[in-house]
Amino acid sequence: MKEKKTAEGAAAAPKRAGRRRRPVRQRTPGGAKPLIGELAVASGLTLPEVIATALDRQRHWGTSLGRVMVSTGAARLVDMARLYAAQHGIPFVNLLADPRDRALRRAEEIDFYLRTQCLPWRRHGAETIYVAADPPTARAAIAQHEGRPQPVFVTSPRDIDRTIMNEFGDALNERAIFDLARQMPESSAATPVTRRQAIVLAGLAILALAAFVAAPTAALVALNVVLGLCFFAVAALRYTSIFVGMMAQPTAEERAYQSRGAPPDDALPVYTVMVPLYDEARVLPIIARALQDLDYPASKLDIKLVFEASDVTTWEAAKALKLPDHFDFIRVPTSLPRTKPKACNFALPFARGELLVIYDAEDLPEPLQLKKAVAAFALGDERLACVQAQLNYYNWNENWLTRQFAIEYAAFFDLLLPTLVRLGLPIPLGGTSTHFRIDALRAVGAWDPNNVTEDADLGQRFALMGYRCGIIRSTTQEEANCRLNNWVRQRSRWVKGWMQTYLVRMRHPVRLYRALGFRGFVGFQIVMGGFSLSNLLHPMFYASMALALILAGGPGGFQHGTALAFFNAAVLVSGYSFSIAAGMAAVASRGLAPLFVQTLMMPAYWLLISVAAYKAIWQLATRPFHWEKTDHGLSRMMAVQLARLQTSPNPVEIPHGNSSSGGPH
Repeated sequence: MKEKKTAEGAAAAPKRAGRRRRPVRQRTPGGAKPLIGELAVASGLTLPEVIATALDRQRHWGTSLGRVMVSTGAARLVDMARLYAAQHGIPFVNLLADPRDRALRRAEEIDFYLRTQCLPWRRHGAETIYVAADPPTARAAIAQHEGRPQPVFVTSPRDIDRTIMNEFGDALNERAIFDLARQMPESSAATPVTRRQAIVLAGLAILALAAFVAAPTAALVALNVVLGLCFFAVAALRYTSIFVGMMAQPTAEERAYQSRGAPPDDALPVYTVMVPLYDEARVLPIIARALQDLDYPASKLDIKLVFEASDVTTWEAAKALKLPDHFDFIRVPTSLPRTKPKACNFALPFARGELLVIYDAEDLPEPLQLKKAVAAFALGDERLACVQAQLNYYNWNENWLTRQFAIEYAAFFDLLLPTLVRLGLPIPLGGTSTHFRIDALRAVGAWDPNNVTEDADLGQRFALMGYRCGIIRSTTQEEANCRLNNWVRQRSRWVKGWMQTYLVRMRHPVRLYRALGFRGFVGFQIVMGGFSLSNLLHPMFYASMALALILAGGPGGFQHGTALAFFNAAVLVSGYSFSIAAGMAAVASRGLAPLFVQTLMMPAYWLLISVAAYKAIWQLATRPFHWEKTDHGLSRMMAVQLARLQTSPNPVEIPHGNSSSGGPH
């Protein structure tokens, strides 16, 4: 009897709390259920003209009126949950004011709670009262799960997610860190070098040492030639990309979009947008405005801003923006490794979309980008797991470093990646503007939390497991790194991640060959292995040429030394000329005329990349999982971007200092 009384009293508490608002009608005359819009106006939540605008959007977007109102800032999720409860005559529970019974916590049921967006709330005699965002759907799932029907009350979906994070955050964090290593240990970089790889590498080192002792000149020449051919293969691929990347016909997906465009708004799927954040308070208003400017029904956007629990400054800055409630805030518990892929893994279970895209905090995606991705997926088969958008920089002309960075990105995203796709080779995805089919992403184990260039690794894993990746012609503008120290930190992390990916995939080279085939295997060696190696070898060819000329004065000098010097010069000249030609073609295609002459400075830029590569090798041995944070918001163009936000039709409120005010988050 005491248990029954407690449950009834708890169930009544939300009703008592609800009396603070203006009363709402429970039934219209004749017993018909009142409409949500009528209830919203009657309760004083909004005005009739706001409902009229929302109804017009509802007709075009094809979602519920409640989702339209929430996504346009006309109401909060908790407001719509109360109105839904009133409309259907179901009790409403505010989980923040009336938390659930701690005795009902069961970590083994996390997946069920997330999938159905429901939670057991209180015991009532022999029954368990559940709370859910969508009681009819949850009721059927609960009946099947429990073996009999159970009462289901209404609550806000935000409160369900918050409760799951608060109660099971450690378990979800543990999954984010260890699931890939448990389920697919051969794909995890948690062990940088396996025992077998260490033995093989040690054996090769011993053989090389023995060869140098027995025949130093011949061994040096042989090594030089082999490495030179690797360097030349990378340059040849860059040169090939000029013709394949620029001159090939549009893909079927591109032709279809050009002729038909994306599906109508009411046929578009729910799209999850994930933005991992760490120490990004300065640039947060930019991405917030860019996401609100996307040409996509706001009611079908499931936006996840993902914060580190220790990053209070960015969290408070986000609250101060007072964003609509379809912006969801997720806090990742503090733990190692503190990496972007671990944060994405933690947030992934809360994603509600069929498709998912990753953006960085400083990104300015083209407004039509999501619709272009939808069109590509609609025309692709089930093997199309991801499409990569193009990246470039809005501050490309700020200084020499940003100009070189822009040339490199144009050649990589506009020429090289389309070439790899057209040749059917695995591609190293970029770290942002990557659009996934969420079921395929989960099928391959999501991101490796220990790989510091997580999407390059994921692109290879997709190929290994029979999926493919594509390219869409849509550009996301980013902030180019304009300070040398910051650039070196960023580049050394990228190179380290590529090295991690190469080591992971080469644990089983025969298996990799069988999965990718001859062409795919060679492509992997050139792209992931050759690019990483060329970053390290570039300065060595200068030293090797000098040594070769010295050797030319000894016995057999012309045969060995001069010929080797000519070979190294040919490698360098071909590498420079092919890469410069690709850079010129890429910037010409982009319409960046001032960068045309700047391509001649690429050899000096390569030397900087080599400096970062040596740092990457050192960190791979000493701190393999350390994520070197790239600072954003350093460009002089930042002031221009922020000024544009304030003059836009719906300006973003930019916080000053660490304001703790904000919305329902």
